This record gives sequence, C-alpha cells and structure tokens, in this order.
Amino acid sequence: MKQFEGIYPAIITPIDEDEEINEKALAQVIEKTIGQGVSGFYVSGSTGESFLLRDEQRVQLIKAVCAIVDGRCDVIANIGTFSTRASIKMANAAAECGVTAISAVPPFYFSYSKREIVQYYFDIAEASGMPVILYNIPKMSGVSFGTEELVELLAHDGIVGVKQTTMDLMQTEALVRTCRDKAVFNGHDEILLPALSVGVRASIGSTFSIMADVFVQLKKAFDAGDMERARYLQGKGNGMIRTLLEIGIFPAIKGVLKLQGIDCGNCIKPFQPLRPEDYQKLEKALVDLYGGGIT
Repeated sequence: MKQFEGIYPAIITPIDEDEEINEKALAQVIEKTIGQGVSGFYVSGSTGESFLLRDEQRVQLIKAVCAIVDGRCDVIANIGTFSTRASIKMANAAAECGVTAISAVPPFYFSYSKREIVQYYFDIAEASGMPVILYNIPKMSGVSFGTEELVELLAHDGIVGVKQTTMDLMQTEALVRTCRDKAVFNGHDEILLPALSVGVRASIGSTFSIMADVFVQLKKAFDAGDMERARYLQGKGNGMIRTLLEIGIFPAIKGVLKLQGIDCGNCIKPFQPLRPEDYQKLEKALVDLYGGGIT
C-alpha cells in the first residue's frame, strides 16, 4: 500500500474575470510549491471552491494539475458530490486524468444515516477501483464521524486513509494507533505540530499554497527532534493564519498569492473581492512571516 508522507497543499482554483479556470496561474502556484518541497496536491477540495465549479470545470482542473505535475509528486482529487452515481462518475474522470488517489467529502444537505454514508464510500471504492481517502470535515459537511465509524470505513481494502479536518486530536491519535496501515492526514494547518506529535505523517492544508516552505521546514524540524524550531515555525505560520481567518480564509489566500506575484483572481461569487484594507493586513502579515526570515 502506498505510503503518504509530507506536505500537500489543498490547492486553490485560479479563475479569470469570467470565472473560468486560469491554467497559467495554476501552473505558477504548482511550480512555486513544488520548489518548496511539497509531496503532492489535494485538488478540487474546499479551498479549491469545488462546489462552486461546474462538473466540467472540476474535471478540467484535475486534468490540468495532473498535466502540470507530470508525475513529480502525488495528486489527490476530491470527487465528492451530492450523489453516489455522480461521485463515481467524477472518480472515473479523475482516474483517467492520472490521479494518485481520490477523496470524497461525505454527501451533505440531506440528513443521511451513518449506514447510508458508509455505503456511499464503499460504493465509490468498489466502483472506481481507485485508492480512496475519506474527507472528515464536520464543520463544512455537517457530518460528524465517530471514531468507530471511521475505523469501520478504514477497514475496507479500497479505503487507504482519511483527511482529518477536525480539531479532535484525540480521535486523530486513535486512528493513527488503531489503523496503522492507513494514512491519517492532518487537515488544520494551525495544529500541524500537535498532529505530528500523535503520529500523523502527512498534512493537507489550505495555507500551504502561500507558505509551504514554513510547514515543510516545520516537519523536518520535528523529524530531527528540534522541537524549539518546530514550535517557532508553527507560531510563524499561525500568525499568518490568524489574519487569513479574520479576513476570510479562501479569498485571503488568493490575496496573498497576488501579493506574492501570482494573480489567481477572486473567489467565485457570492464570495466578494478583497478590500484595500484587507490587502494592507495581508501585507503586514507577510512581513511578519518572512521579514526576519524563517531559516
């Protein structure tokens, strides 16, 4: 079974004024972060505004990322939709694009039973034949998985891991300990160091598109036993994250990329463009992050 380890940006989706995908900017973000030592990319997730994209745009995005990456690192695609059949169709399209693995947010809006949600994942794994990574993101999906339910899902041969976008480190630790042959990804950048301390080896994060170098070095420091440096880097990253959350994390990430020289456009409406005062806050946060260096 493939071993996932390292830093995986949950990549943004650059768009133009017509809300079409800007593949040139996408390539710039990918090349920047590959140069900073990332292990792969998570495509068409929350950060990528997946549920604001048309189906054909999601496929275009996945195909473009796979082409740009060209086998240099992993590509994990979120193929989750509102129905099992549509998710399987998206999974098959992602497989044709050449992804390493697929991931799926649980079906939401309707109040499905846990039995129905478990079967949703089993159906995707069995129909697609692709390695599946669960997407545990209760704040966005409204679906709260119990640890026993996740362990049941992870026992399936086709389900190879879980993205834990939750602050429940007790659950994360239990999954690492109980499901030793499965990948448990941290999903909140602001707690990467605590997640590493309970045995997590990989992290998928929204902010890695703008500061992957900080978190790549954080993990290296942790692996080397340099806890003082690891704590310092977590604090550096968290300073930026506080500003992103204050402004609105997804539009703010695109704002930082613009300040870094990569114009990824705005987020898809109804998200609103950033204001001048937002850019001022982001400029200050960038100075605080990199002004004194991170080495």
